Amino acid sequence: MWFCELHSCEPKFARVWIPDAEEVWKSAELTKNYKHGDSTLHLTLEDGLDIEHKLDDKTKNLPHLRNPDILVGENDLTALSYLHEPAVLHNLKVRFTDSKLIYTYCGIVLVAINPYENLPIYGSDIINAYSGQNMGDMDPHIFAVAEEAYKQMARDERNQSIIVSGESGAGKTVSAKYAMRYFATVSGAATEANVEEKVLASNPIMEAIGNAKTTRNDNSSRFGKYIEIGFDKRYRIIGANMRTYLLEKSRVVFQADEERNYHIFYQLCASSHLPEFKNLKLGKTRTNTLHWMVGLLILIVLFCVYLCSGINELNQKGLFQVLAAILHLGNVEIKDRDSDSSIIPPNNRHLTVFCELMGVTYQDMSHWLCHKKLKTAQETYIKPIPRLQASNARDALAKHIYAKVFNWIVDHVNKSLRATVKQHSFIGVLDIYGFETFEINSFEQFCINYANEKLQQQFNMEQFGDKQCLFQHYGAPCHKAKVITNVLCVQMPKGSDDSWAQKLYNTHLKTCSLFEKPRMSNKAFIIQHFADKVQYQCDGFLEKNKDTVNEEQINVLKASKLDLLVELFQDGEKVTSPSGTAPGGRTRLSVKPKEIRPGASSKEHKKTVGCQFRNSLAMLMETLNATTPHYVRCIKPNDLKFPFTFDPKRAVQQLRACGVLETIRISAAGFPSRWTYQEFFSRYRVLMKQKDVLSDRRLTCRNVLEKLVQDQDKYQFGKTKIFFRAGQVAYLEKLRADKLRKACVRIQKTIRCWLVRKKYLRKKHAAITIQRYTRGHQARCLVKYMRQTLAAITIQKFQRMCVQRKLYLQKQAAALVMQTILRAYMARQKYQGLLRNHKAVFIQKHVRGWLARQRYKRSLRAIVYLQCCIRRMKAKKELKTLKIEARSVEHFKKLNVGMENKIMQLQRKIDDMFPTRAELVFFLLSLPLSLLPSVLSPPHLHLLPLSEKMTRALAEETQQLESDLNEERSRYQNLLTEHLRLEERYDDLKEEITLSVRQELDSENKKLKHDLTAMRQSLLGNAGAGAGAPGSPPYKVLMDQLNSSCEELEVRKEEVLILRSQLVSQKESTLIPHPPFYLAFFLFPFFPLCLFVRSPTADFHRLNEDGELWLVYEGLKETNRLLEGQMQQQRRSYDNEVEVLRGELQSVKEENNRQQQLLAQNLQLPPEARIEASLQHEITRLTNENLDLMEQLEKQDKTIRKLKKQLKVFSKKIGEMGAGQVDTISPGQMVEETVRPVNIPRREKDFQGMLEYKKEDELKLVKNLILELKPRGVAVNLIPGLPAYILFMCLRHADYVNDDQKVRTLLTSTINSIKKILKKRGDDFETVSFWLSNTCRFLHCLKQYSGDESFMKHNTPKQNDHCLSNFDLAEYRQVLSDLAIQIYQQLIKCMENILQPMIVSGMLEHETIQGVSGVKPTGLRKRTSSIADEGTYTLETILRQLSAFHSTMCQHGTDPELIKQVVKQQFYIIGAVTLNNLLLRKDMCSWSKGMQIRYNVSQLEEWLRDKSLMLCGAKETLEPLIQAAQLLQVKKKTDEDAEAICSMCNSLSTSQIVKVLNLYTPVNEFEERVSVTFIRTIQTRLRDRCETPQLLMDTKIIYPVTFPFNPSSLALETIQIPGSLNLAFLTRV
Repeated sequence: MWFCELHSCEPKFARVWIPDAEEVWKSAELTKNYKHGDSTLHLTLEDGLDIEHKLDDKTKNLPHLRNPDILVGENDLTALSYLHEPAVLHNLKVRFTDSKLIYTYCGIVLVAINPYENLPIYGSDIINAYSGQNMGDMDPHIFAVAEEAYKQMARDERNQSIIVSGESGAGKTVSAKYAMRYFATVSGAATEANVEEKVLASNPIMEAIGNAKTTRNDNSSRFGKYIEIGFDKRYRIIGANMRTYLLEKSRVVFQADEERNYHIFYQLCASSHLPEFKNLKLGKTRTNTLHWMVGLLILIVLFCVYLCSGINELNQKGLFQVLAAILHLGNVEIKDRDSDSSIIPPNNRHLTVFCELMGVTYQDMSHWLCHKKLKTAQETYIKPIPRLQASNARDALAKHIYAKVFNWIVDHVNKSLRATVKQHSFIGVLDIYGFETFEINSFEQFCINYANEKLQQQFNMEQFGDKQCLFQHYGAPCHKAKVITNVLCVQMPKGSDDSWAQKLYNTHLKTCSLFEKPRMSNKAFIIQHFADKVQYQCDGFLEKNKDTVNEEQINVLKASKLDLLVELFQDGEKVTSPSGTAPGGRTRLSVKPKEIRPGASSKEHKKTVGCQFRNSLAMLMETLNATTPHYVRCIKPNDLKFPFTFDPKRAVQQLRACGVLETIRISAAGFPSRWTYQEFFSRYRVLMKQKDVLSDRRLTCRNVLEKLVQDQDKYQFGKTKIFFRAGQVAYLEKLRADKLRKACVRIQKTIRCWLVRKKYLRKKHAAITIQRYTRGHQARCLVKYMRQTLAAITIQKFQRMCVQRKLYLQKQAAALVMQTILRAYMARQKYQGLLRNHKAVFIQKHVRGWLARQRYKRSLRAIVYLQCCIRRMKAKKELKTLKIEARSVEHFKKLNVGMENKIMQLQRKIDDMFPTRAELVFFLLSLPLSLLPSVLSPPHLHLLPLSEKMTRALAEETQQLESDLNEERSRYQNLLTEHLRLEERYDDLKEEITLSVRQELDSENKKLKHDLTAMRQSLLGNAGAGAGAPGSPPYKVLMDQLNSSCEELEVRKEEVLILRSQLVSQKESTLIPHPPFYLAFFLFPFFPLCLFVRSPTADFHRLNEDGELWLVYEGLKETNRLLEGQMQQQRRSYDNEVEVLRGELQSVKEENNRQQQLLAQNLQLPPEARIEASLQHEITRLTNENLDLMEQLEKQDKTIRKLKKQLKVFSKKIGEMGAGQVDTISPGQMVEETVRPVNIPRREKDFQGMLEYKKEDELKLVKNLILELKPRGVAVNLIPGLPAYILFMCLRHADYVNDDQKVRTLLTSTINSIKKILKKRGDDFETVSFWLSNTCRFLHCLKQYSGDESFMKHNTPKQNDHCLSNFDLAEYRQVLSDLAIQIYQQLIKCMENILQPMIVSGMLEHETIQGVSGVKPTGLRKRTSSIADEGTYTLETILRQLSAFHSTMCQHGTDPELIKQVVKQQFYIIGAVTLNNLLLRKDMCSWSKGMQIRYNVSQLEEWLRDKSLMLCGAKETLEPLIQAAQLLQVKKKTDEDAEAICSMCNSLSTSQIVKVLNLYTPVNEFEERVSVTFIRTIQTRLRDRCETPQLLMDTKIIYPVTFPFNPSSLALETIQIPGSLNLAFLTRV
């Protein structure tokens, strides 16, 4: 495309490319108009330098034009308007250095530039992002090529090939490895052995034997390989096969300067010091940089053991012997005997070692290295050969042996990778050398370039075929372009070493324009390849092509004692293809072997290298032609291996060599730019007038193009697209930019006028406003002055009046105070005299009585103590009798009855102790100080040590009883049932006693309140007549009560001590841990077996034939564990009781101390205050007692309600079952015996919310209600959660009849059926949502009617009556909760599968705001159109789908909290998928696209508001996407902008921010690219962030789900079962 094509536009200031010696091409701008015939151009470089560029005198070709900035950085080179070498080079450089993008499309070719740095773009998240995507919908990547190959294989049922080419060090092997990794990840392996791992594991040994150091690459592959990855019918990897091409055998004997031999030889030498390699007799290498190869060699040995199972230890040893022998053979020195013969000196050390390692005779090998055999028709002659020929024969033998070893290893690698099942299809990955040209090019470069010519020819045919199909598909006329085909280059030359060059000159020099002869040489020729001219040297061509090996030397090796060497040279080996395909390996294409003639196998080694390579290449081309090829061209950016450093010279050289520029030339010959009519209309709508816009978009575009572009050859109209020649898009872009620039100027003019006028109006309005406010301020000041004057006069009047009134009130108050003080003083003097007399008499009376009672109590305590000792002695004597009697049931009953009586007495006396103690304290308050020492040392304090002694004695007795319990444990099993009944009877009696105690306390409290009221009335009535004096009625009543309380306190304390000791012993004897009754049933079947085992004459083999002994043993272990657990539980309960008693004792001590402190305080008070304090203390005590009684009353009310409920249930049972079945009720369900059953009238229609069914109908119930139920009909026509309610009502009836088997089978069948229906219809959102709702409702019903108070508080009284009574289903609640979690996760996956195809199209590609997003021209890799066509997804589609999800869940009755969690997960998926695609698509990172994304997010937020879901956390999940959209729109130039970005994008990682900035692409003229300096500033500021380096968001994350309790207000008895459910066998109860 030349500059003259745009001459009619505006040639001045046009930008062009001019050649440069350093940078290859430089950008310049035209400063003077060009006129036809000018020989020079006036240009200005980018650095500001003005130059004159001279045109070629012969061609007069003008420089290449630059593409518009909008097209710079395109991911497809064919999308460029101007397709030429500088445009391609500049586009690759911008993407590689500025955007850090290493992949670019070039039509059907993927260009990959080696970054020399590990990039985070090959993880599993990237693989998942590219999986299932169209090739044009994502940014270029090796994964996109692999996905396209995999998709076409599955869709078209056609084998695929990926051709990876490039020079050494360009990254071919790595690209092939990533492609195979992708296949292994997306397809999975059909067998346990991972084929991808095996293929990758073969890399070390293949690199060791096939890679070497060259001047361009330290690990250069010196052979080509084609790996076929086999797939089965389900497209899973089942095996692989490797073919190799053109191994560089000459490197074994010759290496150029700064190059090395194959790695394996250096590894052997570096490992020579190891014991395993001592016998190889190798020396150390001269370089010290290969020590790492020792570890690699060990790795190779392990690989041989692991991968090549056919290589045993002997073959491994032989393999290293052969390789070491090749090194020794190269060191064999051959000397001249005469001019026609040569000789090897005797006892040559290297030849001796060679013969030892190879297992051949020294004489034979030394003889045939210096001689050859000549055969004639009659005789055979042995002829000596000169030294040069002998040396060549030695080198040929070494190369031949190495080639045999290489092929042998490849064969064994293929055996390990061979598929075990039938192969259905395959994808081949070709890793082959690229075009090569050096200073000296020989036979190897000729073969390599020959292979590249064949591949380029195949590529040209493929590309032109695709273009013709594309033009035919869109209805555009197709014109054939000129394609250069090197017919000469694809035909292998023939001839002898003497005349071959001359024959070439005579044959091709005059007939072929692609063949040339060098001027200064007669032994070289030049071929014009597709990439460049290459000069080949003829020296050594014939020898390298023939690769002749002496047949007698081969016979000597065949006679070797080394088995591996014999296997390498055996005559009976199968005829295999030259490609190295493993025998038996399945390939789609195979070469039929010819019949082997006698003696043909002995001449197999005489086949020329050219012939072998041509055959293998022909087979490869046949394979590639039978597959769909995909091309990857690898580029080496620089020779110094610097990361992201672009060397234009090296890049251009490789672009020419790998055919990328040839691809561009072919694309430029046609119509490289393609637009759909809608895209063209959207982009260039600004160039049209309103009258030009028609309803028919195609006709509109045709009319506009005819006006804008006069030459109709520059474009062609197809069915759905418009095809443009190169440069036309740039022309249209220039017209569009000019039109937009004019529109901007007009808009600026109008806006500036509007701003100035608005500024004038603001000033005018401000002046008027100031005047108005000034006048108003003056008027307000005048009014304020007048008001202040009036207020001052009023204040003076009232102030004077207040002063006079205050003086009068002060005098009046002083007189009243003086009168009050005087009268009070006289009254207090009189009262104190009366009070002293009364207290003296009162104290004398009570002290005398108290001393008499103390003497009596001490005597009584001594007598009681003696009685305790005597009774203890008698108790010990009767211990044995009690043990015998303990076995009888009657004694056990009596013992329990006694314990119950004692417990009842103890409870009553403990309750009476606290008011008695309070009365004692009140008594002590009234005593004088002289009597305090005798009072504060009560005799009951000495009983504390006695209590501790009794506790220790009881502990010893407890230990004795525990030992007796272990002896008598087996005999207690018969008493377990009776024991449980007595315990339940004891609980009933205890509750009855508690009730009676409460009634007594209530009556006593009422009596005390009555007495207190009487005292208060008496005191009030006699207040004036000395009511508080001694001898008055209130005083006497109070003293009588105090005396009786003190006496009762002493008696109760003694009784409490005695009963407490008896209670402890009684509890220990009655609460002995017995084995639970179910153990008896568990062990009963095994008792006969245990007895049989104890018999010494038992036949143990017969007994244990079914494992009964193990079962018995396990049963006994379970029994021991249960007994130990019960023992520990009883021990803990005993410790808890001791701690409670200690706490009570401590509280008594604290109360005593507090009372003493109060007493001391009260004694310091005057007598009048003491009486008042005593009365206040009594009131406080009575108030506390009243509160305690009220608390006990509430507890008793709860117990009464519970008993009434049980009474109702059992009354109904009695009425149904009859009086004869009352005795069968278990003790745990009995109520008190003293309560008479209440006859409750029963109505016929009073349903209890239960459904009864027969056990044989359970399968029918599950089938009709779960398996065959259609959710849509239930959700629309019936109440939400109806199946859950029905199942729970059936479960309630099973609990009501106490049928544990029925409960268990119903729950198990329900859970399994739900799992089954979800497994069958798990991809149906409606089904999954329906059963998620019903599972949660069933779980809530189990909680609501479980009987737990935390759940019952939300119920109505009627619902509380329906609670489960017999079974605790907490374990099944956990199982249902786990099932609900599984259903929730399945719902999320189902929802994700529905939303996944809509997200990218609706959130990114669809143009929600019409006209904002600019459409860019696309290349061959067509992206999904951003214009909404019929069938494409839009944002409205996503919103409708979200509404459908929401309405479905609401119809099914899903909990609102659960709906919020589902919506939050939906929005996370939308945000994550959108952000991931944004990070992988350069065309989406623009300012306008950021606006579109923010608008789409606002629509999603509006949807949340409409559904009242703004507080569910869904908006927060979109925060990374919102910040990414803001990042696309904010300014990105200065340091302040960088700081704002860092503070704004707190939800994005550093890698995501940098990725967005790198991908940011201007779509319109006013946008600018982000500079590299700005991106580095961002990275520096975000360096300290602690975050994961992951680029993409994990779309597989599912937030943890919770199921908050949501009780139902629906009454179970009101639920009606519709007939459509076919549940007529259910009966309402």
